[in-house]
Amino acid sequence: MIIQTVLRNGRRSSTLVGGILGQVNGPVRAYIYRHFRDEAAAPSTNDIASALGMSYEAVTRALDELAAAHAIVLQPETHSIWMAHPFSGVPTDYTATVGERTWYANCGWDSIAILALLGDGSFAAKDPLTDTTNEWTVRDGLVTPGGVVHFLVPARQFWDDIGYT
Repeated sequence: MIIQTVLRNGRRSSTLVGGILGQVNGPVRAYIYRHFRDEAAAPSTNDIASALGMSYEAVTRALDELAAAHAIVLQPETHSIWMAHPFSGVPTDYTATVGERTWYANCGWDSIAILALLGDGSFAAKDPLTDTTNEWTVRDGLVTPGGVVHFLVPARQFWDDIGYT
C-alpha cells in the first residue's frame, strides 16, 4: 500500500493508492457512490459488475474487502449494500431531499451529510417516542429551525454495532 500526500487548498492531504482503494476496490466504491447520488438507491452486485465490466465474483470480493475496511456495510449474509455512509440502501426513518429526489440516510447526522454532499434541501427524522416526523431545511449551509442531535452511542463505539448506532 502506498500513501500519496499532496497539498490541497494549502493543506496536506493523504490518499491511499493501492490497498483498499486499489485498482479494483476504488472504482467499485466510486461507482457505489455515483449510483446512490444519481439513483437515490444502492446498486446491486449485478449493476456494479455490468457497469464496470467485472465478473460477479470480482465484485463480491471487492464488496467484502470494502466492508471489512468499514468503507461500506453489507446486509447480513448477502452482498447487498446496506450502508455507504451517509447513504442507506434500505428504507429508514431518516431522509434527505434535494429538489424532487429523496435519499434514505442511516441517521439524522447522515441526513445532514447527504445535503452537505449534494446541496441545499431538507431533511426529516421520525421521532421514535412520538411517531411524529421532524423536518429541517438547509440553505447556504444554515439549518433551520435549530435543534439538537443526540447520539445514543459514543463515536468510538459506532462500529461495535453500526446497524444500531
